[in-house]
Amino acid sequence: MKVRNTLLFIALLSAPIVHADIITQWNDAALNAIRVSATPPPVASRALAMTHLAVYDAVNSITLSHDAYLGYQSVTGPTSMEAAAAQAAHTVLANLYPTQKPIFDALLNTQLATVSDLTQRTNGITLGINAGTQMLTSRVGDGSASVATYINPPPGTIGVWTPTPAAFAPAALPQWGYVAPFAMTSGSQFRPAGPPSINSGYYTASYNEVKSLGSKTSSTRTVDQTNMAYFWADGGGTATPPGHWNLIAQQISGDKSLGLEQNARLFALLNMATADAAIAAWDSKYDADYWRPITAIRTDDGNNDTLVDAGWTPLLNTPNFPAYVSGHSTFSGAAGGILSEYFGTDLISFTVVNEDSTALPGGYTRSFDSISSAVDEAGQSRIYGGIHFQFDNVDGKVAGAQISDFVFANYLGAVPEPSTAFLALLSGSLLMMRRRR
Repeated sequence: MKVRNTLLFIALLSAPIVHADIITQWNDAALNAIRVSATPPPVASRALAMTHLAVYDAVNSITLSHDAYLGYQSVTGPTSMEAAAAQAAHTVLANLYPTQKPIFDALLNTQLATVSDLTQRTNGITLGINAGTQMLTSRVGDGSASVATYINPPPGTIGVWTPTPAAFAPAALPQWGYVAPFAMTSGSQFRPAGPPSINSGYYTASYNEVKSLGSKTSSTRTVDQTNMAYFWADGGGTATPPGHWNLIAQQISGDKSLGLEQNARLFALLNMATADAAIAAWDSKYDADYWRPITAIRTDDGNNDTLVDAGWTPLLNTPNFPAYVSGHSTFSGAAGGILSEYFGTDLISFTVVNEDSTALPGGYTRSFDSISSAVDEAGQSRIYGGIHFQFDNVDGKVAGAQISDFVFANYLGAVPEPSTAFLALLSGSLLMMRRRR
């Protein structure tokens, strides 16, 4: 929902830049909650979007500098932006992760204690509660809690997903493509055309690529490519793929010394896009219902150029949902697009520390000279991990980029400055006077 308040033309837009730790600390708290609860990526993306959009609406209700997401909250008297942001995040996260409420309480109390003015603190708390509650209310009945049953195809069905070794776990979150989007008009708005024919050259090349590079015992995958697969693995108990991009955003934000107001908008846009990327990816996954490399490579598909290897095993454990499109690639395309558009350039250098992989040494880092290079590496890492085809990756990145373009063009845009609006109104008044003459 996009809201524009025309009365904001006369608002004061000169709120000072303040320390950004409020936003990043709550982002860290959310990511830790996701790790502790082993939240699946789509569910994690929803939690992050709800948290950061509530924070954004609270902060933006004070600054009045950009379009609201759900709406501008009433602000009466001097109000602490820090208190409002902290309370909004707490309100959402304590509801989504109630068992971790004591941790959230401690962080909130620490942050509120830094606001010495009691009136500003109290007003900020009220504003944050209202913004957080509004967000929670807006997502009731959004389809995330629905239950859908996936019916497995007959054994040996060519090209169709079936539970995979070693766990043979049932299909995860088949309902997620029907969850109400945060920005998109529907989960299918950016649905790609679908995987190529199994007898096509594209399929054959993609099959042989992942068979060679993605095998657990591959002799063609380099050490660096193996490290890429582990660095971006983001499996259960980690910050997940959308969380990984939040860590990248934190790194870039810190490098650029963004303030609280700037970070509130950055993380709201980022997580709105990645939450919708999850919905779009899962819509495509269960629409295409496409098999994973481990199933394809162990099955005779009738293509004379794709040789069966009944014992083939991927480097990474195969997730328990269909392959097409890659969620990693869709998340990355959406996140990378938002970061590039927010900062006005793709050419940002940054280094990110590995925080979650048990297969890499602590403190392992990867450096990038552009945002798009990280997007490309994240997507390609799934081929090196043996769990996706190249067309899963390519089409996922395209869908993610389309989502980021849509979000950035239609949400949380800047409100015209009073001087601009005043000049426009004045120009219109003068024109009317001339016409009356």
